Amino acid sequence: MSFKKEAMRIDDLSSNSLVLLKESYASSLKNKDSSKAVQSLLDLCFLERVNLNYSKAFKYAGNALFMSEELKDTLLMARSNEEMGYLNYLFKQDDLAGQNFITAHNCFKISYQKNQIPFSDLYSSNYNLALYYQRISNEKLLQKYIYNCKAIAIKAGIDPIYTVYLDEKRASILEQNNKIDEAIVLLNNSINTINKEQKLIHKSFLIVLYARLGKIYRNTDNLKLAKENYEKALAIKDVQGELTFYRSYVFSRYADVLYKLKEYKKSYMNLAEANTINERYLNPRNDNNQGFLTIHNHYKEQLTTKNRQLNIQKFELASQTQKILRFRILFFVVLFLAIIAFLIIRSKIRSYKYEKRQKDSKEQLNIKNSELTINTLQLIEREKVIKELSDYIKETVPNTRTISVLKSIDKRSVSLWKSFNKRFLAQNEGFYDRLKTKVPNLSSADLKICALIKLNFSGKEMAYLLGISIGSVHVARHRLRKKMKIERDINLVNYINSI
Repeated sequence: MSFKKEAMRIDDLSSNSLVLLKESYASSLKNKDSSKAVQSLLDLCFLERVNLNYSKAFKYAGNALFMSEELKDTLLMARSNEEMGYLNYLFKQDDLAGQNFITAHNCFKISYQKNQIPFSDLYSSNYNLALYYQRISNEKLLQKYIYNCKAIAIKAGIDPIYTVYLDEKRASILEQNNKIDEAIVLLNNSINTINKEQKLIHKSFLIVLYARLGKIYRNTDNLKLAKENYEKALAIKDVQGELTFYRSYVFSRYADVLYKLKEYKKSYMNLAEANTINERYLNPRNDNNQGFLTIHNHYKEQLTTKNRQLNIQKFELASQTQKILRFRILFFVVLFLAIIAFLIIRSKIRSYKYEKRQKDSKEQLNIKNSELTINTLQLIEREKVIKELSDYIKETVPNTRTISVLKSIDKRSVSLWKSFNKRFLAQNEGFYDRLKTKVPNLSSADLKICALIKLNFSGKEMAYLLGISIGSVHVARHRLRKKMKIERDINLVNYINSI
């Protein structure tokens, strides 16, 4: 699983010791530099993976992934998922490896869009996905990511040596499609290319190339060539320690070929080598693996703890929000009731004031009407006296001067109703209009009778004031009741006063 990024990182970290990296990690935590802390964890993970300390590598990768997600740093999330993906891939946790590689790839694309990484860095995420789809035998997606890698390599000017890694994957596709000869040619060309390469990191990939040739020859029953290629694969040094479990696979397949060739002792020895690797790194009863078995899910445990804390916080927030909501509802209910009470009280106060004003106004009107009645009655009495004097003078002193004085007295007497009516209208504004609205067919004589009834004038007083007989007054009242359609049991005075 070697590619350009890994080659660069091992060169960069060759001068650093685990002690220095741990000190750097501790310092970054102390200074609250979370980004630097995550990078230190990733470097520690890489070195521990190279040194085959997988338990510690998983721990560092898990912590880095958790911290990067807490920071919401896309680039650090990409690198943390990538590192965790390598480890899960090595331990054949294919589903987890796939999830990590896909997440890393998406994060790398976002980082590139933000100009945080160069275009060439997208090669590693595409290559990792090619590894994953090769492992799970998804030919369609494997071809897609091989093509992506080739396109990126050409555009970014990546070292052509990395074509060898892609050709190995193309050879696996050819093998699956029974194009065995084409696969063998492609693998041999890749071997020749790497043999010309000086960097040891690429030499390690010969393990994979020879082993794949050994598999092809083994499946085609060419045991001699299978044996030869398996031996070549096992003779290669694994520089980064990434192929430890792959070597276990090669030992077991080599043992099978030797067994078929009846080289039983050598077969047993190689099978024992395979079992030793598996026992050392994969057996849960091995004390050295206990740390890995408890720590490799440290990220999930941290995530579970975080989610539990978030759920508690959400519950507390929901509870607090509910309390606030209840308080607000209660507050608004009380406020609403207070406003309603205020409006009711204000309405009652206004109604009381209005009624009081009406009552006062009515009382004042009654007082004024009473005064008008008294004054009018006094005027009537005076007019009676004047009438009697006029009649007496007319009978006893019948001369020209007497007639002139009597005419003057008559003119003044005629103005008595006008004087009354003027004061009545001033005090009972709108009375005639309300009457006409209620009983439209009332005559002016009817209106006069109504005005006098309202002021409780007697029939005799009405007759004198209007200059008609008492009989005419009774007839006028009877006609008035008919026009107003008033029943016998209804008091005419009360009815007119209600208008």
